[in-house]
Amino acid sequence: MLTRHDIPERRKDYRLYSRIHVKFAYQNAQDNAKKEKNLLATNINTGGIYLESEEIFPLNMEATASFRLPKSETTVQAAIKIARIEALDEGRSFGLGCVFTKLDDAHKQEIQQLIEKFNIGKLLELAIKRGASDLHVLADHVPVLRVNGALEEVDGPSLTSEEIPQLLFSLMTKQQIRRFEKEKELDFGIQYDVRNRFRVNVHQQRGFLEATFRLINTKVSSFEELNIPEVVKDLARQRDGLILLVGPTGSGKTTTMSAMVELINREKRAVIITLERPIEYVHPNIKSIIKQREVGVDTNSFSAAIKSSLKQDPNIIVIGELEDADSVRTALIAAEAGYLVIASFHSPNTMQAIDRLVSFFPLEARKQALSQLSNCLKGIISHLLIPRKDRNGRLLATEIIVANDAVKRVIRKDELFQLPTIIQTSGAYRMQSMADSIRRYLEMDIIDSEAAMFYSEEFNKYGQAK
Repeated sequence: MLTRHDIPERRKDYRLYSRIHVKFAYQNAQDNAKKEKNLLATNINTGGIYLESEEIFPLNMEATASFRLPKSETTVQAAIKIARIEALDEGRSFGLGCVFTKLDDAHKQEIQQLIEKFNIGKLLELAIKRGASDLHVLADHVPVLRVNGALEEVDGPSLTSEEIPQLLFSLMTKQQIRRFEKEKELDFGIQYDVRNRFRVNVHQQRGFLEATFRLINTKVSSFEELNIPEVVKDLARQRDGLILLVGPTGSGKTTTMSAMVELINREKRAVIITLERPIEYVHPNIKSIIKQREVGVDTNSFSAAIKSSLKQDPNIIVIGELEDADSVRTALIAAEAGYLVIASFHSPNTMQAIDRLVSFFPLEARKQALSQLSNCLKGIISHLLIPRKDRNGRLLATEIIVANDAVKRVIRKDELFQLPTIIQTSGAYRMQSMADSIRRYLEMDIIDSEAAMFYSEEFNKYGQAK
Protein backbone atom coordinates (compact mmCIF):
# COMPACT_ATOMS: atom_id res chain seq x y z
CA MET A 1 0.00 0.00 0.00
CA LEU A 2 1.55 3.31 -1.06
CA THR A 3 0.75 6.72 0.38
CA ARG A 4 1.43 10.34 -0.35
CA HIS A 5 4.85 9.81 1.22
CA ASP A 6 5.92 7.97 -1.93
CA ILE A 7 6.16 11.29 -3.78
CA PRO A 8 8.17 11.59 -5.96
CA GLU A 9 7.36 8.12 -7.29
CA ARG A 10 8.97 6.45 -10.27
CA ARG A 11 8.46 8.81 -13.19
CA LYS A 12 6.34 7.47 -16.05
CA ASP A 13 7.47 10.18 -18.47
CA TYR A 14 11.21 10.70 -18.22
CA ARG A 15 12.45 14.06 -19.37
CA LEU A 16 15.80 15.28 -20.58
CA TYR A 17 17.14 17.75 -18.01
CA SER A 18 19.67 19.95 -19.73
CA ARG A 19 20.20 23.69 -20.07
CA ILE A 20 19.23 24.47 -23.67
CA HIS A 21 19.32 27.97 -25.13
CA VAL A 22 16.06 28.68 -26.95
CA LYS A 23 15.12 31.44 -29.40
CA PHE A 24 11.54 32.22 -28.39
CA ALA A 25 9.59 34.02 -31.16
CA TYR A 26 6.11 35.41 -30.58
CA GLN A 27 3.70 38.10 -31.76
CA ASN A 28 3.25 41.03 -29.41
CA ALA A 29 -0.48 41.43 -28.70
CA GLN A 30 -0.19 45.21 -28.20
CA ASP A 31 1.36 46.27 -31.52
CA ASN A 32 1.09 42.97 -33.44
CA ALA A 33 4.86 43.09 -34.02
CA LYS A 34 6.98 39.95 -34.12
CA LYS A 35 9.47 39.73 -31.26
CA GLU A 36 12.20 37.34 -30.12
CA LYS A 37 13.61 36.52 -26.71
CA ASN A 38 16.55 34.34 -25.75
CA LEU A 39 15.26 32.03 -23.01
CA LEU A 40 16.67 29.02 -21.20
CA ALA A 41 14.99 25.61 -21.32
CA THR A 42 15.73 23.37 -18.33
CA ASN A 43 13.91 20.21 -19.38
CA ILE A 44 12.24 18.72 -22.43
CA ASN A 45 10.37 15.63 -23.55
CA THR A 46 8.51 14.65 -26.71
CA GLY A 47 5.38 16.44 -25.49
CA GLY A 48 6.76 19.80 -24.47
CA ILE A 49 9.49 22.04 -23.11
CA TYR A 50 9.95 24.00 -19.87
CA LEU A 51 11.29 27.55 -20.24
CA GLU A 52 12.49 30.05 -17.67
CA SER A 53 11.88 33.75 -18.30
CA GLU A 54 12.28 37.04 -16.44
CA GLU A 55 9.17 38.27 -18.31
CA ILE A 56 5.72 36.82 -17.86
CA PHE A 57 3.69 35.83 -20.93
CA PRO A 58 -0.05 35.15 -21.29
CA LEU A 59 -1.39 31.66 -20.66
CA ASN A 60 -2.25 29.80 -23.91
CA MET A 61 -0.06 32.16 -25.94
CA GLU A 62 1.32 30.52 -29.07
CA ALA A 63 4.94 30.94 -30.14
CA THR A 64 7.80 29.19 -31.91
CA ALA A 65 10.90 27.74 -30.27
CA SER A 66 14.20 27.26 -32.05
CA PHE A 67 17.00 25.34 -30.32
CA ARG A 68 19.71 22.69 -30.62
CA LEU A 69 19.70 19.52 -28.55
CA PRO A 70 22.88 18.63 -26.58
CA LYS A 71 25.73 17.40 -28.84
CA SER A 72 23.59 17.89 -31.97
CA GLU A 73 24.19 20.12 -34.97
CA THR A 74 20.51 19.99 -35.97
CA THR A 75 18.33 23.01 -35.20
CA VAL A 76 14.88 22.05 -33.95
CA GLN A 77 11.98 24.28 -35.03
CA ALA A 78 8.78 23.73 -33.03
CA ALA A 79 5.44 25.45 -32.53
CA ILE A 80 4.53 25.70 -28.86
CA LYS A 81 1.73 26.91 -26.59
CA ILE A 82 2.12 28.07 -22.97
CA ALA A 83 0.06 25.63 -20.90
CA ARG A 84 1.29 26.45 -17.39
CA ILE A 85 2.94 29.39 -15.62
CA GLU A 86 4.60 29.39 -12.21
CA ALA A 87 6.49 32.02 -10.23
CA LEU A 88 10.16 31.34 -9.54
CA ASP A 89 12.62 33.02 -7.17
CA GLU A 90 9.82 34.70 -5.20
CA GLY A 91 8.32 36.20 -8.34
CA ARG A 92 11.55 37.51 -9.84
CA SER A 93 11.27 35.07 -12.77
CA PHE A 94 8.72 32.66 -14.23
CA GLY A 95 8.56 29.05 -15.38
CA LEU A 96 6.66 28.45 -18.62
CA GLY A 97 5.39 24.93 -19.16
CA CYS A 98 4.90 24.71 -22.93
CA VAL A 99 3.38 21.94 -25.04
CA PHE A 100 4.48 21.24 -28.59
CA THR A 101 1.67 21.95 -31.05
CA LYS A 102 3.90 21.10 -34.00
CA LEU A 103 7.12 19.07 -33.95
CA ASP A 104 8.66 17.06 -36.80
CA ASP A 105 8.73 13.29 -36.27
CA ALA A 106 12.50 13.25 -36.83
CA HIS A 107 13.05 15.78 -34.06
CA LYS A 108 10.62 13.94 -31.79
CA GLN A 109 12.58 10.74 -32.36
CA GLU A 110 15.89 12.50 -31.60
CA ILE A 111 14.48 13.83 -28.31
CA GLN A 112 13.23 10.35 -27.41
CA GLN A 113 16.63 8.81 -28.13
CA LEU A 114 18.33 11.34 -25.87
CA ILE A 115 15.82 10.64 -23.09
CA GLU A 116 16.48 6.89 -23.41
CA LYS A 117 20.22 7.49 -23.30
CA PHE A 118 19.93 9.38 -20.04
CA ASN A 119 17.30 7.11 -18.47
CA ILE A 120 18.71 6.23 -15.05
CA GLY A 121 15.99 3.61 -14.71
CA LYS A 122 18.31 1.15 -16.47
CA LEU A 123 20.91 1.51 -13.73
CA LEU A 124 18.28 1.18 -10.99
CA GLU A 125 16.97 -1.97 -12.68
CA LEU A 126 20.49 -3.41 -12.75
CA ALA A 127 20.97 -2.65 -9.04
CA ILE A 128 17.77 -4.54 -8.23
CA LYS A 129 18.67 -7.47 -10.50
CA ARG A 130 22.17 -7.82 -8.99
CA GLY A 131 20.87 -7.56 -5.42
CA ALA A 132 23.03 -4.50 -4.74
CA SER A 133 22.68 -2.57 -1.51
CA ASP A 134 23.95 0.65 -3.10
CA LEU A 135 24.53 2.28 -6.49
CA HIS A 136 27.16 5.02 -6.84
CA VAL A 137 26.89 7.45 -9.75
CA LEU A 138 30.28 9.13 -10.18
CA ALA A 139 31.63 11.86 -12.43
CA ASP A 140 33.97 10.64 -15.19
CA HIS A 141 33.70 7.06 -13.93
CA VAL A 142 31.58 4.01 -14.60
CA PRO A 143 28.70 3.48 -12.13
CA VAL A 144 29.61 1.26 -9.17
CA LEU A 145 27.42 -1.24 -7.30
CA ARG A 146 27.96 -2.50 -3.75
CA VAL A 147 27.02 -6.19 -3.77
CA ASN A 148 27.34 -8.17 -0.51
CA GLY A 149 29.59 -5.46 0.84
CA ALA A 150 32.02 -5.46 -2.12
CA LEU A 151 32.28 -2.78 -4.82
CA GLU A 152 31.70 -3.86 -8.42
CA GLU A 153 32.00 -1.64 -11.49
CA VAL A 154 29.17 -1.70 -14.03
CA ASP A 155 30.16 -2.75 -17.54
CA GLY A 156 29.92 0.14 -19.98
CA PRO A 157 31.24 3.64 -20.58
CA SER A 158 32.04 6.22 -17.90
CA LEU A 159 29.49 8.92 -17.16
CA THR A 160 30.77 12.42 -17.86
CA SER A 161 30.20 15.30 -15.47
CA GLU A 162 27.88 16.85 -18.11
CA GLU A 163 25.74 13.70 -18.37
CA ILE A 164 25.14 13.12 -14.65
CA PRO A 165 22.81 16.11 -14.05
CA GLN A 166 20.65 14.90 -16.95
CA LEU A 167 20.44 11.45 -15.32
CA LEU A 168 19.74 12.62 -11.77
CA PHE A 169 17.46 15.55 -12.44
CA SER A 170 15.08 13.24 -14.32
CA LEU A 171 14.17 11.77 -10.90
CA MET A 172 13.73 15.08 -9.10
CA THR A 173 10.96 17.63 -8.97
CA LYS A 174 11.70 21.23 -9.96
CA GLN A 175 11.50 22.20 -6.26
CA GLN A 176 14.05 19.53 -5.36
CA ILE A 177 16.39 20.68 -8.13
CA ARG A 178 16.22 24.26 -6.88
CA ARG A 179 16.78 23.17 -3.29
CA PHE A 180 19.82 21.14 -4.33
CA GLU A 181 21.26 24.02 -6.35
CA LYS A 182 20.91 26.22 -3.28
CA GLU A 183 22.10 23.82 -0.57
CA LYS A 184 24.44 21.51 -2.57
CA GLU A 185 22.96 18.50 -0.72
CA LEU A 186 19.66 16.66 -1.08
CA ASP A 187 18.10 13.50 0.36
CA PHE A 188 14.90 12.06 -1.06
CA GLY A 189 13.20 8.75 -1.74
CA ILE A 190 11.78 7.25 -4.92
CA GLN A 191 9.41 4.32 -5.32
CA TYR A 192 10.79 2.35 -8.27
CA ASP A 193 8.14 -0.37 -8.31
CA VAL A 194 5.82 -2.15 -5.86
CA ARG A 195 8.66 -4.03 -4.14
CA ASN A 196 11.62 -1.70 -4.43
CA ARG A 197 12.36 1.78 -3.17
CA PHE A 198 15.55 3.84 -3.29
CA ARG A 199 16.91 6.31 -0.76
CA VAL A 200 18.85 8.90 -2.76
CA ASN A 201 21.57 11.29 -1.64
CA VAL A 202 22.64 13.83 -4.27
CA HIS A 203 25.80 15.78 -3.52
CA GLN A 204 28.78 17.56 -5.00
CA GLN A 205 32.38 16.32 -4.98
CA ARG A 206 35.16 18.57 -6.27
CA GLY A 207 32.45 20.63 -7.91
CA PHE A 208 30.93 17.64 -9.75
CA LEU A 209 27.40 16.34 -9.22
CA GLU A 210 27.27 12.75 -7.89
CA ALA A 211 24.77 10.52 -6.08
CA THR A 212 24.38 7.42 -3.95
CA PHE A 213 21.27 5.23 -4.21
CA ARG A 214 20.43 2.87 -1.33
CA LEU A 215 18.12 0.02 -2.41
CA ILE A 216 15.31 -0.76 0.00
CA ASN A 217 12.97 -3.69 -0.37
CA THR A 218 9.62 -2.17 0.63
CA LYS A 219 8.52 -5.43 2.26
CA VAL A 220 9.15 -5.08 5.99
CA SER A 221 11.05 -8.22 7.03
CA SER A 222 10.22 -10.12 10.21
CA PHE A 223 12.51 -10.46 13.23
CA GLU A 224 13.14 -14.08 12.23
CA GLU A 225 14.09 -13.19 8.65
CA LEU A 226 16.51 -10.54 9.91
CA ASN A 227 18.02 -12.71 12.69
CA ILE A 228 17.11 -10.09 15.30
CA PRO A 229 17.23 -11.56 18.85
CA GLU A 230 13.89 -12.11 20.59
CA VAL A 231 14.83 -9.71 23.39
CA VAL A 232 14.47 -6.82 20.92
CA LYS A 233 10.74 -7.66 20.67
CA ASP A 234 10.47 -7.14 24.44
CA LEU A 235 12.21 -3.77 24.08
CA ALA A 236 9.74 -2.75 21.34
CA ARG A 237 6.86 -3.63 23.69
CA GLN A 238 7.99 -1.16 26.37
CA ARG A 239 5.53 1.57 27.27
CA ASP A 240 8.07 4.37 27.67
CA GLY A 241 11.76 5.17 27.75
CA LEU A 242 14.54 5.35 25.17
CA ILE A 243 15.72 2.56 22.86
CA LEU A 244 18.86 3.31 20.85
CA LEU A 245 19.80 1.60 17.60
CA VAL A 246 23.47 2.24 16.88
CA GLY A 247 26.00 1.22 14.26
CA PRO A 248 27.87 2.55 11.25
CA THR A 249 26.07 3.78 8.14
CA GLY A 250 24.50 0.91 6.18
CA SER A 251 24.52 -1.56 9.08
CA GLY A 252 20.77 -2.28 9.12
CA LYS A 253 19.53 0.17 11.78
CA THR A 254 16.60 1.42 9.67
CA THR A 255 15.58 -2.15 8.81
CA THR A 256 15.51 -3.15 12.49
CA MET A 257 13.58 0.01 13.32
CA SER A 258 10.96 -0.79 10.68
CA ALA A 259 10.58 -4.34 12.07
CA MET A 260 9.98 -2.87 15.54
CA VAL A 261 7.37 -0.45 14.18
CA GLU A 262 5.68 -3.31 12.34
CA LEU A 263 5.56 -5.39 15.54
CA ILE A 264 3.98 -2.55 17.53
CA ASN A 265 1.57 -1.83 14.65
CA ARG A 266 0.31 -5.44 14.68
CA GLU A 267 0.06 -5.80 18.46
CA LYS A 268 -0.95 -2.45 19.93
CA ARG A 269 -3.43 0.35 19.42
CA ALA A 270 -1.16 3.38 19.55
CA VAL A 271 -0.21 6.59 17.77
CA ILE A 272 3.23 6.13 16.21
CA ILE A 273 5.03 9.14 14.74
CA THR A 274 8.08 8.39 12.61
CA LEU A 275 10.56 11.11 11.66
CA GLU A 276 12.76 10.10 8.73
CA ARG A 277 15.01 11.51 6.02
CA PRO A 278 13.86 10.18 3.64
CA ILE A 279 11.00 7.75 4.33
CA GLU A 280 12.18 4.25 3.44
CA TYR A 281 9.56 1.74 4.56
CA VAL A 282 5.90 2.73 4.24
CA HIS A 283 3.69 1.37 7.06
CA PRO A 284 -0.09 1.08 6.55
CA ASN A 285 -2.28 1.53 9.64
CA ILE A 286 -3.11 -1.90 11.08
CA LYS A 287 -3.88 -1.56 14.79
CA SER A 288 -1.97 1.65 15.25
CA ILE A 289 -2.20 5.08 13.66
CA ILE A 290 1.14 5.73 11.95
CA LYS A 291 2.14 9.23 10.93
CA GLN A 292 5.29 9.18 8.80
CA ARG A 293 6.92 12.60 8.48
CA GLU A 294 9.81 13.24 6.12
CA VAL A 295 12.45 15.80 7.10
CA GLY A 296 12.84 18.24 4.22
CA VAL A 297 9.29 17.56 2.97
CA ASP A 298 6.93 17.56 5.97
CA THR A 299 9.24 19.33 8.43
CA ASN A 300 12.48 21.29 8.32
CA SER A 301 14.58 19.38 10.87
CA PHE A 302 14.60 16.42 13.24
CA SER A 303 14.78 18.66 16.31
CA ALA A 304 11.79 20.76 15.21
CA ALA A 305 9.81 17.62 14.31
CA ILE A 306 10.51 15.97 17.70
CA LYS A 307 9.27 19.06 19.55
CA SER A 308 6.19 19.25 17.34
CA SER A 309 5.43 15.54 17.74
CA LEU A 310 4.96 15.99 21.49
CA LYS A 311 1.80 17.98 20.67
CA GLN A 312 0.42 15.30 18.34
CA ASP A 313 -0.80 12.83 21.00
CA PRO A 314 1.90 10.19 20.37
CA ASN A 315 2.54 6.96 22.22
CA ILE A 316 5.70 6.14 20.29
CA ILE A 317 8.14 8.51 18.56
CA VAL A 318 10.56 6.96 16.08
CA ILE A 319 13.55 9.14 15.16
CA GLY A 320 15.52 8.25 12.05
CA GLU A 321 18.62 10.11 13.22
CA LEU A 322 19.76 11.92 16.35
CA GLU A 323 21.90 14.50 14.60
CA ASP A 324 22.53 17.35 17.03
CA ALA A 325 22.34 18.43 20.66
CA ASP A 326 18.81 19.78 20.25
CA SER A 327 17.43 16.51 18.88
CA VAL A 328 19.21 14.47 21.60
CA ARG A 329 17.98 16.80 24.35
CA THR A 330 14.37 16.69 23.11
CA ALA A 331 14.47 12.89 22.69
CA LEU A 332 15.61 12.49 26.31
CA ILE A 333 12.88 14.84 27.53
CA ALA A 334 10.25 12.87 25.56
CA ALA A 335 11.50 9.55 26.94
CA GLU A 336 11.46 10.91 30.51
CA ALA A 337 7.95 12.33 29.96
CA GLY A 338 6.44 8.89 29.40
CA TYR A 339 6.71 8.33 25.65
CA LEU A 340 8.51 5.40 24.04
CA VAL A 341 11.29 6.84 21.89
CA ILE A 342 13.08 4.59 19.38
CA ALA A 343 16.04 6.43 17.89
CA SER A 344 18.89 5.69 15.49
CA PHE A 345 22.39 7.03 16.01
CA HIS A 346 25.53 6.66 13.90
CA SER A 347 28.31 5.13 15.99
CA PRO A 348 30.68 2.16 15.53
CA ASN A 349 29.73 0.51 18.84
CA THR A 350 27.72 0.83 22.04
CA MET A 351 30.30 2.49 24.28
CA GLN A 352 31.17 5.11 21.69
CA ALA A 353 27.47 5.71 21.09
CA ILE A 354 26.88 6.67 24.74
CA ASP A 355 30.02 8.78 24.85
CA ARG A 356 29.17 10.58 21.59
CA LEU A 357 25.58 11.22 22.66
CA VAL A 358 26.57 13.00 25.85
CA SER A 359 29.44 14.79 24.05
CA PHE A 360 26.76 16.86 22.29
CA PHE A 361 26.35 18.64 25.63
CA PRO A 362 28.85 21.09 27.17
CA LEU A 363 31.48 19.43 29.39
CA GLU A 364 29.91 20.91 32.53
CA ALA A 365 26.55 19.30 31.57
CA ARG A 366 27.98 15.80 30.94
CA LYS A 367 27.07 14.50 34.41
CA GLN A 368 23.47 15.69 34.05
CA ALA A 369 23.19 14.22 30.53
CA LEU A 370 24.47 10.83 31.76
CA SER A 371 21.97 10.95 34.62
CA GLN A 372 19.10 11.70 32.21
CA LEU A 373 20.20 8.91 29.88
CA SER A 374 20.48 6.38 32.71
CA ASN A 375 17.00 7.31 33.98
CA CYS A 376 15.16 6.75 30.70
CA LEU A 377 17.29 4.20 28.80
CA LYS A 378 15.61 0.84 28.12
CA GLY A 379 18.16 -0.75 25.82
CA ILE A 380 20.80 -0.36 23.12
CA ILE A 381 21.03 -2.50 19.98
CA SER A 382 24.35 -2.23 18.14
CA HIS A 383 24.46 -3.39 14.49
CA LEU A 384 26.97 -4.86 12.06
CA LEU A 385 26.35 -6.55 8.71
CA ILE A 386 28.83 -9.38 8.01
CA PRO A 387 29.31 -11.11 4.61
CA ARG A 388 28.24 -14.74 4.46
CA LYS A 389 30.88 -17.36 3.77
CA ASP A 390 29.13 -18.28 0.50
CA ARG A 391 29.03 -14.56 -0.44
CA ASN A 392 25.26 -14.85 -0.82
CA GLY A 393 24.25 -11.79 1.15
CA ARG A 394 25.12 -10.49 4.62
CA LEU A 395 24.09 -11.40 8.16
CA LEU A 396 23.07 -9.10 10.98
CA ALA A 397 25.30 -9.33 14.06
CA THR A 398 24.08 -7.50 17.15
CA GLU A 399 25.22 -6.44 20.57
CA ILE A 400 22.30 -6.11 22.99
CA ILE A 401 22.34 -4.09 26.20
CA VAL A 402 19.25 -4.15 28.41
CA ALA A 403 19.29 -1.22 30.83
CA ASN A 404 19.15 -3.04 34.17
CA ASP A 405 20.26 -1.46 37.44
CA ALA A 406 23.92 -2.31 36.83
CA VAL A 407 23.91 -0.70 33.36
CA LYS A 408 22.15 2.39 34.65
CA ARG A 409 24.67 2.71 37.49
CA VAL A 410 27.80 2.60 35.28
CA ILE A 411 26.23 5.11 32.85
CA ARG A 412 25.30 7.46 35.68
CA LYS A 413 28.80 7.19 37.21
CA ASP A 414 30.47 7.58 33.77
CA GLU A 415 32.20 4.20 34.12
CA LEU A 416 31.41 2.97 30.62
CA PHE A 417 34.50 0.72 30.57
CA GLN A 418 32.56 -1.68 32.83
CA LEU A 419 29.82 -2.30 30.24
CA PRO A 420 31.53 -5.32 28.54
CA THR A 421 31.79 -7.09 31.92
CA ILE A 422 28.13 -6.41 32.68
CA ILE A 423 27.11 -7.81 29.28
CA GLN A 424 29.09 -11.01 29.93
CA THR A 425 27.57 -11.52 33.39
CA SER A 426 23.96 -10.61 32.52
CA GLY A 427 22.81 -13.64 30.57
CA ALA A 428 19.58 -13.68 32.58
CA TYR A 429 18.66 -10.39 30.93
CA ARG A 430 19.44 -11.91 27.49
CA MET A 431 22.22 -9.40 26.81
CA GLN A 432 24.86 -10.40 24.30
CA SER A 433 28.18 -9.01 23.12
CA MET A 434 29.06 -8.46 19.48
CA ALA A 435 31.74 -11.17 19.84
CA ASP A 436 29.11 -13.67 21.04
CA SER A 437 26.87 -12.86 18.08
CA ILE A 438 29.75 -13.32 15.62
CA ARG A 439 30.92 -16.53 17.36
CA ARG A 440 27.51 -18.13 16.85
CA TYR A 441 27.74 -17.49 13.09
CA LEU A 442 31.24 -19.03 13.11
CA GLU A 443 29.99 -22.12 14.92
CA MET A 444 27.18 -22.43 12.36
CA ASP A 445 29.88 -22.22 9.63
CA ILE A 446 28.09 -19.44 7.73
CA ILE A 447 30.87 -16.85 8.12
CA ASP A 448 34.62 -17.41 7.99
CA SER A 449 37.29 -16.54 10.56
CA GLU A 450 38.64 -13.77 8.33
CA ALA A 451 35.28 -11.96 8.51
CA ALA A 452 35.12 -12.56 12.26
CA MET A 453 38.56 -10.99 12.74
CA PHE A 454 37.71 -8.05 10.51
CA TYR A 455 34.48 -7.19 12.32
CA SER A 456 35.55 -7.99 15.90
CA GLU A 457 38.85 -7.26 17.60
CA GLU A 458 38.07 -10.02 20.09
CA PHE A 459 38.94 -12.77 17.62
CA ASN A 460 42.43 -13.99 16.88
CA LYS A 461 43.54 -15.52 13.60
CA TYR A 462 42.09 -18.91 14.60
CA GLY A 463 38.62 -17.44 14.92
CA GLN A 464 38.53 -17.87 18.70
CA ALA A 465 37.65 -15.20 21.19
CA LYS A 466 40.66 -13.78 23.02
